[in-house]
Amino acid sequence: MKKLIIFATFCFVIPTASADEHKNETTFMNKQECAELKDGIAELLMIVDYYWKEVEKDSENKDLYEAVAFYSQQAANYSTVYDVWCN
Repeated sequence: MKKLIIFATFCFVIPTASADEHKNETTFMNKQECAELKDGIAELLMIVDYYWKEVEKDSENKDLYEAVAFYSQQAANYSTVYDVWCN
């Protein structure tokens, strides 16, 4: 029984405890790519802001709402990528 407990400790506890060590490995994106991605997210948000201002002027235009939805979703998607790979 002792051997089973020791084996389980090595198989389940030790790998879980050392799982945080992957942060020291090479990252997927370098600092320049992260900066470019951040700038791209800012540009997408500026586009969303532009379309929101257009919606305020003409609230009947459905195409403007679609543009807001599209660009805001793109900004959200790229923000997720930034959060995962650059933070």
